[in-house]
Amino acid sequence: MTTRWAPLPGAQFQFLTCPIYEALMHGTRGGGKTDTLLMSFAQHTGKGFGQHWRGVLFRLTYPQLADVVAKSRRWFTQFFPEAKFNKAEHYWEWPTGEMLFFRYGASEDDYWNYHGHEYPWLGFEELTNWRDLGFYEAMHSTCRSSFPGMPRMVRATCNPFGKGHGAVKERFKLGEGGVPSGQVIRIEGEKPRVAIRSSIYENKVLLANDPDYLATLQALKDPNRRKAWLDGDWDIHVGSFLEGVWDAKRHVVQPFPIPASWKVWKSMDWGYARPYAVYWMAMDPDGVHYIWRELYGIGEKPNEGSREDAAKVARKIRAIEEHDERLGYEYRLNLADPAIFAKIGADRSIGQIFREGGVKWQEAWNAKGSRVNGAQEVIRLLSEDRLKVFSTCKHWLRTVPSLPPSDDNPEDVDTDAEDHAWDATRYGVMRRRRSPDEEQISADLDEPTKKYDDDTYRMRV
Repeated sequence: MTTRWAPLPGAQFQFLTCPIYEALMHGTRGGGKTDTLLMSFAQHTGKGFGQHWRGVLFRLTYPQLADVVAKSRRWFTQFFPEAKFNKAEHYWEWPTGEMLFFRYGASEDDYWNYHGHEYPWLGFEELTNWRDLGFYEAMHSTCRSSFPGMPRMVRATCNPFGKGHGAVKERFKLGEGGVPSGQVIRIEGEKPRVAIRSSIYENKVLLANDPDYLATLQALKDPNRRKAWLDGDWDIHVGSFLEGVWDAKRHVVQPFPIPASWKVWKSMDWGYARPYAVYWMAMDPDGVHYIWRELYGIGEKPNEGSREDAAKVARKIRAIEEHDERLGYEYRLNLADPAIFAKIGADRSIGQIFREGGVKWQEAWNAKGSRVNGAQEVIRLLSEDRLKVFSTCKHWLRTVPSLPPSDDNPEDVDTDAEDHAWDATRYGVMRRRRSPDEEQISADLDEPTKKYDDDTYRMRV
């Protein structure tokens, strides 16, 4: 007997009938996401659009296409016996002219292979496999058609894990405190989007045909992976550098007034084309660190800088701290990447520009080994429950918990990711360490700073 496919009640039906331009089907494993993605395109064939109905389905890499191609051949040969699959070029073509291509794109630069194309349907399988959404967002410009009445849609699927976990979570407002499944997300200047949650428990066909699959997920020893794949939990960080250490329930706190008697300081990772990150820190009498304020210079896209010059950022910092001074705060220690003190073809260094704007920075410890040591200090503080982050530090919370480890050095984060809040944090927590060219351990917060002739500011030793 021929097996026929029909959408199951719940997520599959909602996804196929969704009128919103951009839709994500996410959740547990075993929810039938791949089949539903294919049917999202197929349901519009034979509707009179002919050759104007064109789609392209992407995976991150070429080998990953094998499974989705196999499933398309399983179903399409049943539903559309006259449709032909081109094995050499990896596309389906219907007798009425519709075409579905299977392609891969690893980075935003791969968009240029499709620049100028028209695809009223775009599909992305396992969206969290992409480190960021640069390629995904760039391809949206190809989702167009001049044919009247043509539907245009971007469709994607994924589970809550992978290198792009944080980016997808942020874009679709997933996890605790996010937008409920099926609720449309509307942001000014952007097309509407929606996330639809699927569950293995909705897939009665799979549970009947393969009852051991559910037991396999339940038996996963790693609690984070079990939460991701069995529960569809977006508040875990599978594969992140801080996996097993970060716990939002313990480490995120609601804002409160920082007592003037506490030690306070700030740290900065400078950026122009990339985001700059400034964080104000405090330490209570018990040694608990608080990241309590952020100033983050981000552009229109993740990991894109606001392109504000140092003088403008200095004015912003001064405007903030003028109020702090009236409250009795005293910032004796202000740590920044030593690179800002280099002149390199300029009359003034970035550090000098900040100083002229009333913001004096000292060199953070950024010598050989400082990245790994700084990472270990962050991990230690989190493990001991001695590092807290205010819930208002949204870019810190967006980026740091989901940072992946480096492929080259598992003791460090991936520096190609959006690691600016991370760098500012490690500068801040390593405040007692020495500057690269100093032999002694730097003083604590209560010691004054020393001015050098080259306008470089360091902690006095």
